[in-house]
Amino acid sequence: MKQISGKFIYPLITLFGLMFLPEENIAQPADSVKDKSPVYLGTKVHYGFIIPHAEDLREISESNIWGIQLDLSKLNTSFKSWSNCNCYSRLGFSFNFYDYRNPEVLGHSYNLAFFFEPYFNFKSRSRFSMRFGMGLSYLDNVYNESTNPENLFFGSKISGILLMNVSYNYLIKERYQLNFSLNYNHISNAGLKMPNKGMNFPTASIGMDYILRPVKLITQEKVSGIRKKSLLGYGRIFWSIRSVDADSLYGDKDKLMIGVEGGIIKGLSKINGLLAGMEFSYDGSYQEITERLQEDYSPYVLSLHIGNAFVIGRITFTQQMAFYLYRPFPSTSKSFFQRYGIYYRIGRMISIGFSLKAHGHVAEHMDMRIGFEF
Repeated sequence: MKQISGKFIYPLITLFGLMFLPEENIAQPADSVKDKSPVYLGTKVHYGFIIPHAEDLREISESNIWGIQLDLSKLNTSFKSWSNCNCYSRLGFSFNFYDYRNPEVLGHSYNLAFFFEPYFNFKSRSRFSMRFGMGLSYLDNVYNESTNPENLFFGSKISGILLMNVSYNYLIKERYQLNFSLNYNHISNAGLKMPNKGMNFPTASIGMDYILRPVKLITQEKVSGIRKKSLLGYGRIFWSIRSVDADSLYGDKDKLMIGVEGGIIKGLSKINGLLAGMEFSYDGSYQEITERLQEDYSPYVLSLHIGNAFVIGRITFTQQMAFYLYRPFPSTSKSFFQRYGIYYRIGRMISIGFSLKAHGHVAEHMDMRIGFEF
């Protein structure tokens, strides 16, 4: 279990720690907001449901979810922070408790996530925002072949959580902000331990923020992302550790998966572009399983990608549909997969981040990526 938790913790520390590193000097405009760092203390209540994304999950997906949430965050108001996304944004931590209303099979989850939440308007009392986050989830009732064989959602007590929401925020008074949110959550151990069908569950929530040291926000100078270039090229290397479960002859083994990707982004607007590229990888877990089965499958994978890139300052979100061009190992019957990525640009060319590969609603694995843009 320590190995699994470490595989999630290290990417979190690496990626989000870099978001606080000093950036190159940027000239401050005369009307820049002073960085008084307003702190937000928030709480929410959630109600939602489980998406039964496979037939064998339908029966255990019939209950409704409720949850509570506590937030601690900072609204960044300096020009350096503004340059990250050409917007005011909150960075912080969110603790969520979810009751899946099926204690015998699904139990509960305790989740701690780091989040980034840009505000799309700030000149009135009504403010719209979008939150992206990732973190760790502790699950108190997971799959067990003897005692809990029905829970195909969760194979390990320590998993990862990805979340996204859109919120309407209303500033009641200078220090109090009411919010209504639609949330989408995904919990999975990224293929580190089977079964790992993962759980997708949307919720609606209502909450309140208390703001320490509130400040008046003003519009600042925009910093270019892809909008000044019609074409942006990129190349990355990526890696992950994939586990092969023990069987009657062999013990558990962790194997390296490593690969390269490259492509171009065609700018369509100030923050959005079309993406096309290719990816080539070697998966040591495929090699291990092939040797155990005494088969002759190749562990290499080649795929073609198309998708969308959402660029806000130094942060890029990608959503790709990928088609297998070469995949001898029968890891899935599907001819395509999805890949979701988030990257943070350091300086002018280097970026670091992570991506999640999934077949439909089932996550396969998560990897770390580092590369360059030109």
